[in-house]
Amino acid sequence: MQAKRLGEYLGSGDSTSRLVPQAALLLAIRRQLSEVLPDNLRRSSTIANYKQGVVVVVAGTNAAAAKIRHLEPRLIEVLGKRGLQITGIRVEVQPAWRFGAQVPEKKALFLSQGARAALAQLGRRLPDSALKRAVQALANRDE
Repeated sequence: MQAKRLGEYLGSGDSTSRLVPQAALLLAIRRQLSEVLPDNLRRSSTIANYKQGVVVVVAGTNAAAAKIRHLEPRLIEVLGKRGLQITGIRVEVQPAWRFGAQVPEKKALFLSQGARAALAQLGRRLPDSALKRAVQALANRDE
């Protein structure tokens, strides 16, 4: 017996055949929306559903929901230009909702004077290479 691909299996039954296109559409909307929303709103909201042209967005706070509602006309316009047929966005607040892994904020690297001196010394000993230039750049950083 030959194994079926997951997509073939899910698309073959009557009950699951309607779910696969809906799931693919939700993923496409999520991807497009994540490219349009600012970082803080992207981390505190997610797509819950799409039905008859209306996207349901779940926000973790009232503030995030208000900002998304404020951006609604622009979001509809931008997503429409990207080929998605969206006529409205409904925003719901669910504070206990988990929005996946939080992206850690980038932290600035501050080197002590001793660390910079040690890197400078290492840079002088290395042969001329990309590594030497990188070490020297770190040693000269924040001067």
